[in-house]
Amino acid sequence: MKKQLLSIFAALSVGTVMAQTASTSWSISQNAAFTNTSVGIRFLDAVDNNVVWVMGYDGFAPRRNYNWVSRTINGGTTWTAGTVYQSTTTPAIGDTANYVPANLEGIDGNTAWVCAFQKGPLPYTSTNQGGGVLYRTTNGGTTWSNMTGTGMFTNTTSSFANFVTFLTPSVGITVGDPVGGSYEIWRTTNGGLSWSAIPAASIPAPGSGEYAIVNLYAKYGTSNIWFGTQQGRIFYTTNSGLTWNVSNCGASTSTVTEIAFNSASDGLAYVVNASATFELWSTTNGGATWSMISPTPANIGLNDVCGVPGTNLFVSCGAGNTNTIISYSSDNGVTWTDYGSTGIQYLTVDFANNTSGWSGSFSDNTNPAIGGIWKYTGSAITSTALPTSAFAIAPNLCLTGPSASVVPTNSSTGNPAPSYSWSSSPAGPVFSSATATNPTITFATPGTYTISLLTTNSTGTNVSTQIITVQACSLPSVAFTAPTNTICNNGVISTTNSSTGGAPAPSYSWSAIPSAGVTFSPSAIAMNPTLKAATPGTYTITLVGTNSQGTVSTTQTVVVNSCAPNVNFGVPAIFYKCLATDRMVTTNSTAVINGPNTFTWSIQPSSGVSIAPPGVNAQNISANITNTAITIYTITLRATNASGTASAVQTFSVDFFCLGVDESNSISNNLVVFPNPAHDQINITLPSSIESYNVKIVNVLGSVVVDEKVSNTKESTTISLGNKAKGVYFMTIEANREKVTRKIVIE
Repeated sequence: MKKQLLSIFAALSVGTVMAQTASTSWSISQNAAFTNTSVGIRFLDAVDNNVVWVMGYDGFAPRRNYNWVSRTINGGTTWTAGTVYQSTTTPAIGDTANYVPANLEGIDGNTAWVCAFQKGPLPYTSTNQGGGVLYRTTNGGTTWSNMTGTGMFTNTTSSFANFVTFLTPSVGITVGDPVGGSYEIWRTTNGGLSWSAIPAASIPAPGSGEYAIVNLYAKYGTSNIWFGTQQGRIFYTTNSGLTWNVSNCGASTSTVTEIAFNSASDGLAYVVNASATFELWSTTNGGATWSMISPTPANIGLNDVCGVPGTNLFVSCGAGNTNTIISYSSDNGVTWTDYGSTGIQYLTVDFANNTSGWSGSFSDNTNPAIGGIWKYTGSAITSTALPTSAFAIAPNLCLTGPSASVVPTNSSTGNPAPSYSWSSSPAGPVFSSATATNPTITFATPGTYTISLLTTNSTGTNVSTQIITVQACSLPSVAFTAPTNTICNNGVISTTNSSTGGAPAPSYSWSAIPSAGVTFSPSAIAMNPTLKAATPGTYTITLVGTNSQGTVSTTQTVVVNSCAPNVNFGVPAIFYKCLATDRMVTTNSTAVINGPNTFTWSIQPSSGVSIAPPGVNAQNISANITNTAITIYTITLRATNASGTASAVQTFSVDFFCLGVDESNSISNNLVVFPNPAHDQINITLPSSIESYNVKIVNVLGSVVVDEKVSNTKESTTISLGNKAKGVYFMTIEANREKVTRKIVIE
């Protein structure tokens, strides 16, 4: 078959029932609550002291495809079992007829992931299985959702899902076989809601015919993942899956079967060579290089191996001594010590920390509620460990006098406890004790210093550094300006922050009293924000500058005025409607304050009235009035700007007196007014008439400025305008029961 679900040395099925004697270090028997007898634990993931997830398989028929899953949230006292996806009578994507679990990984008590690959009929071959899906539960296994990313494991000839693992609840990696000359590796940074493919350029090329193995991976911390192949190679990442490297672990004809790490550097790999002989390999540099341990150690279990977090121990279980071995190594796999048990077929093992570990076996072959999981009951695991060097120190320190001091926080570890040696580059700072755990460091001179901590114990040394900047500190001088000219409500008020000095560099914040209706843009902590006040009034604007030395503030009073539009317009008191084309015209003299105005016109009653241009946002309008039954109208202009809205109302009447006059001799058809616009005088040409013409000129306020009679013997008359103010006027000419009005402009 192409893939292996358990180590080739595993006790895949229930054999002869043997008397079982548990180790004193593994004395608590637990049960995963599966309903079948002789259920083996295929996958086991210990999340913490309380949370463990497992998947089971039929010990009587280990090649049958089950997806039984169980979880405990109280350290194994009770377990809740279920299934990842349900079987149906009609095979469909997601049921057990189509997908085989490849691995299980728990995130917490509610969340877990399962990777699965598609299967065909037995026996498995390289052509009747492949593809893959990812399933996730967020409710403790009650329900599971398909979280497979778009385009993931879809190549019908070479895709094959091997495992999914998460370095943090958000950052995860899933690995498949090579597709198109590169391993199919996907990465998520949002808890599996979406996935991105790792570019081929970031992954070493696979060997010819090379593939990965299901559930064959290890992780450590939040950055390191390893997985192995059937060509004796181990791929690894140290940056959470963004880029990958590869190393050799045995010959190209060998198969890696297990990988485990107890730190970012120390790891073990199980390898089976071309002669089906077991080999144990170790690394001390994170998998960059591997060395075979020879001779092959005794007392090592071949089914599974795990690192114990926080220690230098590895724990193995499985084949060896009639499948009863569970043992540990404290020297990176060179020697192994049997915990001491008989007749127990250990299949899997995992530790959450140095006190909490579980090993999976088979439940009873007649009573499904008995056994199947063993819990570690030994003492807390301790071991010698290379010291770490870690400390925290404030990145900045102020000199406000002749000297200033700081005390670093030392979080270094090691067994035995390390000794310490502190130093500075450049020299100058004074340590209260260069060998103290947390010395007082005193600085007298500004500058940038690198503080180093060297830790030492019997296993070796380590060193770490931190940078601290020491500077002469002072309060800032805070000042700003704001406009003192007319400030309108809802208008933009610009500020200029002219503050100076201050070390370290200060931060700034703005406020206003009263604060209701005041907004700062882009924010109240910007260097030079603009602000708006919705309501007219007197406001006190405050600027506060803050650094490690304290707080300084300054204020300025700003008076905000109401700047609603000053609305005014004119219409003729009487609109003489003699022709169908005659239109009443407005004169808008509204003052523009605080930005452009938006104009809205309306005339009531509206029957028979049309406005041009449309009445919204027109500076001036003309109105065509056709309803002769209505002669009195009210016209309203409403102007709006950022500060508010104002309106004005005028009333005018319509005179239809001239309708019905003989058009051949009518004034409206024969009247000529020129020039228009006019300056000192204006000429009018009139039709001959037996009556005199009455000429009247009024301004936009309705005041009469010219009132003359023109003799009927004069067809052309000049009207003097020399003493008239510039502006818009209305000329009305009346005779023969006809009245005509024209607008004129005096410049």
